Amino acid sequence: MNSEVIVEESIARHNNAKLKIYITIGILVAIIGGYMIYSFNNNYMYNGKIANNIFVEGVNISLMTKEEAIALVNEKYKPESLSLTYNNESFDVVPEDINLKYNIEEVVNNAYNYTKTDSYFENVKRLFQLDKSKQEYTLTSSFDEAKLSEVIDSIASKVNVPVKNAKLYISGGSFSVTPSLIGKEFDVAANKEAIYEAINSRKYGQVSLKVNDVQPNITTAMAQSVDTLLAEHSTTFSSSHSGRAGNIRVSAQRISDVLLMPGETYSYNEQTGIRTLANGFYNAPVIIGGDLKDAPGGGVCQTSTTLYNAVLYSGLTIEQVKNHSITSNYAPRGKDAMVNDSGSDLKFSNPYDHPIYVKSYVSGGTVTCQIYGNSQDKQNIEIKLENFNMGAKTYRVFKDSNGKQLKTEYIATSVYKK
Repeated sequence: MNSEVIVEESIARHNNAKLKIYITIGILVAIIGGYMIYSFNNNYMYNGKIANNIFVEGVNISLMTKEEAIALVNEKYKPESLSLTYNNESFDVVPEDINLKYNIEEVVNNAYNYTKTDSYFENVKRLFQLDKSKQEYTLTSSFDEAKLSEVIDSIASKVNVPVKNAKLYISGGSFSVTPSLIGKEFDVAANKEAIYEAINSRKYGQVSLKVNDVQPNITTAMAQSVDTLLAEHSTTFSSSHSGRAGNIRVSAQRISDVLLMPGETYSYNEQTGIRTLANGFYNAPVIIGGDLKDAPGGGVCQTSTTLYNAVLYSGLTIEQVKNHSITSNYAPRGKDAMVNDSGSDLKFSNPYDHPIYVKSYVSGGTVTCQIYGNSQDKQNIEIKLENFNMGAKTYRVFKDSNGKQLKTEYIATSVYKK
């Protein structure tokens, strides 16, 4: 009986000793493990430094503080000036001009926090991954778009050259031409794209600017191709009515010195503008409802009629013409052209491959309209009128240099009240 008790007590003491050993070992393991974790955390995660094997655009910032990494990357990737060049000229754009900078602090902060997420196990996982492969960060640039636009506008104003059309002057039958000039236009879209590319790729240095040629609508050669008088027509008027004479002078001046390019249309009303006192016209007799009444612009129809006849004989295409309601004393039936501000207009277009030039002037009591063009376009034209009781039909007959009829063109039918 006593021996059994002694054995049980011995076993209990042995078990207690083993338990104490296990507890002691457990405590030691916990202490050592805790120390190792503490040491690991202090050395690798919570040491105030960026983890190992981390790079920014090829710059190794491993085991650096954020301040050290920012300084190093700033030294390597500092925005530089751009030199924009065109035609032996150079325009420098310094970073301060456009507030150009890289997001270095943002990237370094991201690199620093790579192993400092809210998940401890994720941080440990990333640390072990960094032992096998590096983590690379990329910089992006930023700049003030408005300031860049200001810089571009300033450069454009120095580069741009206004295009100039050639100008033809005819006086007394002599021709003179002011030469055309090819313009230069700064290509804003293309140059912005080139600047963006240089900044984003960090390829500083020279950027060649794109400047486009702007061709004139009227070249020197075009203006010089007008070398001969195609046709002219004159009508006389009395200077006894100063208002009517004044309107003929004003309208003759406004319709003159117009270069009409191939295919373009000439509008008499567009050239003179609306016939009002405010627009420089005078009160004079005008046909209104078949009767003569004083109104601004009386007499301008004599100028339009004179021009119409010159146009007929020059071979230009008649686009719009309308006769008066009563027969004019300055043109036979079928050869007058009435205009007003209600839509009646004299319009014609240039069918030739060369420009034509409209010249009009008043000398004494005569208004003359001339059509100039290229000698190749000079026509031999006869105007035929088929008269009937209250009007006439107008035809244009084209002939060759020997007088042989080539074609006949119907122009208009004119009907008059009296």
